[in-house]
Amino acid sequence: MGRVAVISDIHGNLAALNAVLECIDECGIAEIVCLGDIVGYGPNPRECVEVTLARCQTVVRGNHDDGVLDRAQLGDFNGMARTALLWTRAALLRSHLERIAALPLRAHLFGAVMCVHDSPQPGTAAYVHDVRAAAFAFRGLDSGICLLGHTHVPMVFSTQSLFPDDPLTPGDVDARLLRDGDVVELDPGSRYILNPGSVGQPRDSDPRASFGILDLDDATFRLRRAPYDIAATQQAALAAGLPAPLSQRLAIGA
Repeated sequence: MGRVAVISDIHGNLAALNAVLECIDECGIAEIVCLGDIVGYGPNPRECVEVTLARCQTVVRGNHDDGVLDRAQLGDFNGMARTALLWTRAALLRSHLERIAALPLRAHLFGAVMCVHDSPQPGTAAYVHDVRAAAFAFRGLDSGICLLGHTHVPMVFSTQSLFPDDPLTPGDVDARLLRDGDVVELDPGSRYILNPGSVGQPRDSDPRASFGILDLDDATFRLRRAPYDIAATQQAALAAGLPAPLSQRLAIGA
């Protein structure tokens, strides 16, 4: 089946996106999947939409992508995020909004990998950030592997339960925070939720852009980090009038 690069949560950060794409190209990976939140927070939403949709063969829609489409959903975001989404909506052209609106909420790769932004459980926008949330999320998997983002923290959750109807408890789930270069060996006797972290706004105390490489031939998932010009993104965000804390946090990966 080959290899696929997995990116998520770009959040209008073009410098981070370009750094990740350069690294993906150097790895010789032709197929890329994006798990949503192309926009929100960052100063380059137009460019990020255009580049992402040009480079990625599979893209699902995230909650910030939904936020620029539907003002009624803005109440779900905190004040700074709402301010950034209103700015982002004004910055995007109608053509960008139409292309975002056409994106699906979920997709499948190779008939074997489920792709969502937040949770495989239909109708939820939960953060799968610990074993309790993962135990519930596993019930929504329709395949052995689910790729998701949303938390901005690269992690792997696994369970030896192979049946979605199993009433899993947190004790049935293993969790692991992934660091640069970590490799997860994918056992066919387990199911997995894999999170590549965030391209444009990491929140695991590592400010470098984060992405994953899923290799179904070797049955592995590898976490990679890419440095980028954080100061340039911060300057662009401040020049655009976006809330200062949104750019300040980039330097510490928070």
